[in-house]
Amino acid sequence: MDIFKEFSNKYNKNEDIKKASESDIKNLESEFSIYLPSDFKTFILNFGDLWTPDILDLVVDNEIDLNDVQQFWNIESIIFDKKNEWTSQISTDIIPFASDCMGSIFGFLTSDLNERKESVSVYFFDHDFNTVEKKSDSFSEWIDNFNRI
Repeated sequence: MDIFKEFSNKYNKNEDIKKASESDIKNLESEFSIYLPSDFKTFILNFGDLWTPDILDLVVDNEIDLNDVQQFWNIESIIFDKKNEWTSQISTDIIPFASDCMGSIFGFLTSDLNERKESVSVYFFDHDFNTVEKKSDSFSEWIDNFNRI
């Protein structure tokens, strides 16, 4: 959890954070018959829908090969998007949890969420090119990549 706290302290600009509750998580899991990874649940329960616009400047200014993350989504947004928006329309079955400055999406493959796990890989859906690319082996590792900037 220290890496999540470091990330939040370093980057969050959201003054009106909405943290997930245990019932929010159960609702999302039930809605899509999935199990969110434990590290991600810890993050959304304790830190919520962070807004991290300064990451883009750091990535660009330092020419880092990393997709920026700008907005972490609350549970309602995840469910809405999965049912009605981008992630309901792409061929790869993905559960979204955040977006970059251009609206492309970070998420987990639904196929990785069929049983309880500590963590699963993070994927990036680029809506401009309609591609899905693996970004890290775990949510914790993905967050820590930003801490190391």
